[in-house]
Amino acid sequence: MRTIREIVGDREVFSVDSSMTIQEVVGYLVEKGVGAVAVCEGDHVVGVFSERDLLRRVVYKGLDPEKETISTVMTKQLFHVSIDESHSVARSLMVGKNFRHLLVMDEDKHLRGFVSIRELIEVDLEESRELVGRLNDEYFDHQFKVPKK
Repeated sequence: MRTIREIVGDREVFSVDSSMTIQEVVGYLVEKGVGAVAVCEGDHVVGVFSERDLLRRVVYKGLDPEKETISTVMTKQLFHVSIDESHSVARSLMVGKNFRHLLVMDEDKHLRGFVSIRELIEVDLEESRELVGRLNDEYFDHQFKVPKK
């Protein structure tokens, strides 16, 4: 079973300041090619802003993204997974809470980035393929094993 550390590695950590406008943060998301970003005050994570937040809390409500700050529309209820946790624990949390992105923190509670549900599904698929391959090999060996003379 893979750990979150194995999945996120030493990738770049994406974060924005809580005083930035929604427009600035959306530009950052587009520039970096990510779907969610940590919102920070100094080194402290105070929220998360995702594409889903953009649709539900900005577009749907008709807010002006050039005037409103990200702190007014970010998700403030934070959940995270430890970098040394198994991917299945992260997946269970994400499925249970209906998240697409989950904060990853190290043992010192420093932000190490995000893990996405897509990444976790890819790990599950890879592990399933490996299991099927091993089972096929075992079955083949058992069914077609040539007896020793």
